[in-house]
Amino acid sequence: MRAVIGIIGLCLVIALALPLGLMLGKSVQGPKDEFVGLANYVRYFSTPALFQSIGNSLWVSILSTVITVPSAFFYAYALTRSRMPLRGLFKTVALVPILVPSLLPGLALVYLFGNQGLLKGALLGHSIYGPIGIVMAEVFTTFPHALLIILAALALADARLYEAATALRASRPRIFWTVTLPGARYGLISATFVVFTTVSALPGASPSRRCAAARPAGPSPPRRAARRRGPARPG
Repeated sequence: MRAVIGIIGLCLVIALALPLGLMLGKSVQGPKDEFVGLANYVRYFSTPALFQSIGNSLWVSILSTVITVPSAFFYAYALTRSRMPLRGLFKTVALVPILVPSLLPGLALVYLFGNQGLLKGALLGHSIYGPIGIVMAEVFTTFPHALLIILAALALADARLYEAATALRASRPRIFWTVTLPGARYGLISATFVVFTTVSALPGASPSRRCAAARPAGPSPPRRAARRRGPARPG
């Protein structure tokens, strides 16, 4: 049995280390696969625009995680610790983003919050083609993953602790802070890591890029104004 576990662990280590090793090897190679050492890193960190991309990625990842994990926790808490009707329907609706292609959520966000969207005013004058749209798309994408993890954590909670708290006549807020939240802490930690790594490592797979790609490609406002005025007359 130990040999089987060891073989499985070795396979997991190889599956993790091999792609990382290949990526690190590519990072010290040039366009023609020649060895260039740390030249790529020096060029990256010496370019302000590229270096700023790290800060932008961290900012989007942290903000998306801060929004997604608490939202998923309270959604899961309502599904598992309340008697709300149609809980199965609400759970199914929350998990739909996992099943649909990433293009559809991006188009939906554009149609709802774009320049001529139905809910354009909900952004209070801000444009969806920017940080707000990226964060909205990332939250929409990662919410189901965090919800599944937290649902599993709440489902595995020890019922004896709730019985003891009820027997001691503890209030519901006290039960939440002393029993529910500590019992779900590992699920919350796992959900936080999953959301953060997904947002920071896979931006191209989320609707954020789709949202930007779906932006209407019409002429710029100055050109449209020039077209309305017509061609300039010779003086």
